[in-house]
Amino acid sequence: MRNVNLGAAVQEGARRWRKLRRRFHARSVLALLSFCFLLVTTPLVAGLLVSNAQIDRVIRESEALLEWAVGTTQATREAQDRLFAVERAARQYRVLRDLEASATFHRQLRAFEQHIEKFRNLPVQQSMLESVDQLDGRMAEVADRVRDDRSTEEWPPTLSAGFRELDGKTRDLVGESEAAARRALTELAELGDTTRLASMVQLALVVAFAVALALIFTNLINRPIRTLNRGIRALANPEAGPIPQVSSPRDLRALSVRLEWARRRLARTERDRQRLIGQVSHELKTPLSAIREGISLLDDRVLGELSREHGEIISIIKANVDRLQEQITGLLRYNRMQTGLKPIDFEPVDVSELIEGVVSDHEFAIAARGIRVALDTCGPVQVSGDRDMLRTAIDNLFSNALKYSPEGQTIGIFVTCNNDSVSIEVADCGPGIRPLDRHRLFEPFFRGQGSSNIGVPGSGLGLAICRDLIRMHHGEVDLHERQGWSTIFRASLPRLRSSTH
Repeated sequence: MRNVNLGAAVQEGARRWRKLRRRFHARSVLALLSFCFLLVTTPLVAGLLVSNAQIDRVIRESEALLEWAVGTTQATREAQDRLFAVERAARQYRVLRDLEASATFHRQLRAFEQHIEKFRNLPVQQSMLESVDQLDGRMAEVADRVRDDRSTEEWPPTLSAGFRELDGKTRDLVGESEAAARRALTELAELGDTTRLASMVQLALVVAFAVALALIFTNLINRPIRTLNRGIRALANPEAGPIPQVSSPRDLRALSVRLEWARRRLARTERDRQRLIGQVSHELKTPLSAIREGISLLDDRVLGELSREHGEIISIIKANVDRLQEQITGLLRYNRMQTGLKPIDFEPVDVSELIEGVVSDHEFAIAARGIRVALDTCGPVQVSGDRDMLRTAIDNLFSNALKYSPEGQTIGIFVTCNNDSVSIEVADCGPGIRPLDRHRLFEPFFRGQGSSNIGVPGSGLGLAICRDLIRMHHGEVDLHERQGWSTIFRASLPRLRSSTH
């Protein structure tokens, strides 16, 4: 029973967790970005508020300390001034001994006592209060002596000694207040240093936390974008498999669903295209064979002699039928490669022998147009692959150069090799390739603007077939430049290790 209850609790917890995740899934990229921005800026704002509170506290304490230090210093110096005023009034009273001098003396004495009382209300240390009390008590004794002394001397030594003692006590009080002010300033400096250090540590922690949050949310945002990027790239090969779905945000999830829909449509369209090409090509081969057979019968004069005009017409028809047959063969070959044709058997293939065979196949076209072929090889070198496929790839490059080379020009075939690869370059002096067409050269059925201008026939499949055949052999075909040639195609293939000496 416990196991059943535990399993049910786990399932219920998992269900609630999934429900909670769905609830917090962002509805859009904008909502996710807004939430991330708010969450990242929250610790920064909190850090600024805390720093502002600390700075405000330091400012208030600084103002209070400065006010206390200034007030204490002023109070002690004013006590010293009041003492001088009392002593001066006492001297006048001892000389004049009239009511006006007595009133002045008592007025200055009351002002001194009032100042001492005000000093007691200041937030000073206990030691300073004790000094003030001693000063007040000694002043009362000296004042009584000024009033009660009946000697005829204007300023008896006892009074002089009493005021000197009072002056010493006020000086001590001034020094004590200045020392207290210096201590307050030292405490203020220490408080500033402590607050500054705490603010720097706090700022470093807040920035580190904000950066960590930013990195986390950057990864959170980039993850679905990277998934969509892989999905978009997967559209180039729709048969490779389904596009991974994005779970959040919802607009990106909807976009991933649309991409998967587009991939399925592309895959279905590609299958239909391949099926159509295969069916149409096969359907065309039967009537085309009948046409070729009939033309051959006419050309062989089986039905009687033909006039010169009839012979020319038959030659034109035969040339166009051969051209159509070549294009249908190219379509069938390309269609077979698109449906997964792979090299049947890898065997050692001599590159020089392969090239010589290709040139030999075009011997009559080369002679008819006065084309010269410059062949430069690096000696006997072998690659591993399907001989017929490699021959077709090189033949497509050579026939392409032959079609675009003007009469009487030269076609160059250069073979270079190193420890790991063999490069076969086919160069011609034709019209060249426009920069705008270079990135589309190997697309199926694409024919550049230059070829259409000079009226060269073709289906646009030769380079696409050559690239696919070379890639089946783990090689690559690309366009190169070399001084003295208008167009150079380089096919690179892995070199057969056993052929290295």
